[in-house]
Amino acid sequence: MKKLLLSGLTSSVLLTADFSAAAWRSRRPLILTLPSAVSQFTVDSTLYRDSSANLDDLRILRDNTETPYVVLTLAGSREAVEPPTTIVNKAYLPGVGVQAVLDLKGHAKHNRLRIITPLHNFKENVLVETSDDDHTWAVVQSAGLIFDVLQDDHTAAENTISYPTSTRRFVRLTIAGWTDPANLQSVRLSAFRETGATRDVVATLSPTVREDAKAQTTELTLDLGFPGQPFDHIDLTVEPGLFSRTVEISSTNDPQHWYSSSGGVIFRTAEGEQLSLDIAERTDRYLKITVFNADSAPLPFGRITLSGIRRVVKFASAQPGAYFVYVGNPNARQPSYDFARVLSAKSAAASATLGSVEANPLFRLPERPWTDRNPWLLNGALALAVLAMGCVTLRMLKRVS
Repeated sequence: MKKLLLSGLTSSVLLTADFSAAAWRSRRPLILTLPSAVSQFTVDSTLYRDSSANLDDLRILRDNTETPYVVLTLAGSREAVEPPTTIVNKAYLPGVGVQAVLDLKGHAKHNRLRIITPLHNFKENVLVETSDDDHTWAVVQSAGLIFDVLQDDHTAAENTISYPTSTRRFVRLTIAGWTDPANLQSVRLSAFRETGATRDVVATLSPTVREDAKAQTTELTLDLGFPGQPFDHIDLTVEPGLFSRTVEISSTNDPQHWYSSSGGVIFRTAEGEQLSLDIAERTDRYLKITVFNADSAPLPFGRITLSGIRRVVKFASAQPGAYFVYVGNPNARQPSYDFARVLSAKSAAASATLGSVEANPLFRLPERPWTDRNPWLLNGALALAVLAMGCVTLRMLKRVS
């Protein structure tokens, strides 16, 4: 049965009609380290750079025979379990703020809370404590922050707070800036777990800084050098000092037109700091982080690090031969192979190495249309048409006269 499965993996090649070696600009040799039915390699920055279609143009050939593959995103898994929770006490305490006590009625695991509120345009610190008896409390998060900020028609919001995993029965949260208990509509506790994600640093760059005194903003612009490299996490560095600023994140491939993707808050207080931002995955060349200073002095920023989730390519490799990875065709479509559906998630894969980039010797620039190569023909035809219409018009005018 095992031999039959391996045979199926190596023979499940769908020769797609869109592959013609002359249409792919570059290639890289694949060096197989060990004989194996399945091998894999990690997608590197050079492959993202040379791809003209966000990896949809990636093709693997063995001795000029198309070889099936699958691109896997090592995002891991996320799980959130919400145990039943009851708010047993909620009130405003003068000089303290709005405070609520949650009872789990047991000792289920929890490490995150989500606040539901009807409010907008706020930014508040939240203190989180836990207890087994509702009398003796231990602080588990002293620098929690929730916000809902509207800035230039863009809203940035965050209403979840994380803390170390606990099994204590009671949770107490205090929002110092609120005075009305109705602002705290409800609270949901959960046990959140993220496993298996593999991340790589994409770039560490010094931003181009522009201060706008009129808008009271600082713009940090990064150029990754090329489009196509995915990233979804940003780490900033700021010189010592206490602050709390709202930020907006935009990206583009054309610096004349920016597209907002998300927002957030960075801060450093006596209790802690947050200088990281998670965003929806982007593949644009340019990134802009706009920091809203209000009446505070601009912050002195240092280098910025971008990271993203790793991609690996698994491919059928049982047959000996010369393997090459081809990219560089902007008109290519994403291929569809049986390989992705019959490959077991537990299939072992030998490591393969990408060689240096080389020009595809069979590549040919697309031939220009015949009309583009002979523009005089179109101009001549247009001139004849105008002349013919003029003659017809003159004849009609003579008849009317």
